[in-house]
Amino acid sequence: MKIRIRRILLPVLAILAVACLIELPLMQTTIFGEEIILWDTLFRAILAVPVLFVFYREDRVFRREKRISIVSAAVFAAAGVCLSLALACGIFNRPELFSGTSKEEILFVGRVWLQLLVLLIASPLLEELFFRGVLFGRLKELFPVWIAVFVSAAVFGLYHADLRQGLYGFFMGLYLAFAMERSQTVCLPVLIHVAINGAAFVLHSV
Repeated sequence: MKIRIRRILLPVLAILAVACLIELPLMQTTIFGEEIILWDTLFRAILAVPVLFVFYREDRVFRREKRISIVSAAVFAAAGVCLSLALACGIFNRPELFSGTSKEEILFVGRVWLQLLVLLIASPLLEELFFRGVLFGRLKELFPVWIAVFVSAAVFGLYHADLRQGLYGFFMGLYLAFAMERSQTVCLPVLIHVAINGAAFVLHSV
């Protein structure tokens, strides 16, 4: 039991350490201007993704054989985009995806190439490797699958640090954890996350 708890705490502490290493210096400078959230996410991804990938590879012995086809992946991604739009309209009470919270609005400011780099690469890799690839998998060592799904989704919601974004994150976290469990590979949640962020970028740009 203690070993399993340590296996959960280790990646959590690693992520917190990276966040401190990045955010404390960024708080002392204004050179990044309105793009600071984008640069913060990018820097955190550069430092944390390799570490998280090591954790993810370590856990491959606990995962069953991958079972996802290209068609299934496309269906999951399309369904994720539809669910995302439905949640955004319902929770935010407006058609624009991710509207109404300063944090998400800040993600859509600054240079387009930086937005795309963060939204389509850095953020999906960072969040999915941690929440679904590592945390969800290690929670399953302590709890039944349905509890691991719920807890990982709840933590994902709290990570957004905003009531509306938290609710949105929780429900999307449930879907992404389900996708991870069905496919047995983090590639599918990453693909879904990329599709959702891509849809958000397109809708915000229209």
